[in-house]
Amino acid sequence: MHRRIVVTLAVLAFSISGMAGCKKQQAEQAPANAPAPPATAPVSSAKAAPPSGAVAAEALYKQYCAACHPDGGNTINPKKTLHAKDMAANNVKTSDDIVKLMRTPGPGMTKFDTTTISDDDAKKIADYILATFH
Repeated sequence: MHRRIVVTLAVLAFSISGMAGCKKQQAEQAPANAPAPPATAPVSSAKAAPPSGAVAAEALYKQYCAACHPDGGNTINPKKTLHAKDMAANNVKTSDDIVKLMRTPGPGMTKFDTTTISDDDAKKIADYILATFH
């Protein structure tokens, strides 16, 4: 569990530093005669619509799962990947099985209760895993 937290924090720190570097690099690469960007972006009173369908499922997977399951693998326990053969060997065959594991995982996996991931989002993640890694 401690290793997972350290890995997650390292990934977050790397991501944040990478994003800051990208923004700085983009600013440095702007041509000297390019017009200056506007001081403020236009403000809209409408909320941006959340992504839908496969895009939303992939985004949820990346947010909650990809740090420990990159490309369907498993950084904590290599015998418990998200690929069909390993999932079948661990008696995980349906999206309901995946959601059940998210809610009551075994050693080494973070528990994702309904306050962290809604039932609807958990089902989207499970369906994404089955569609992507099987």
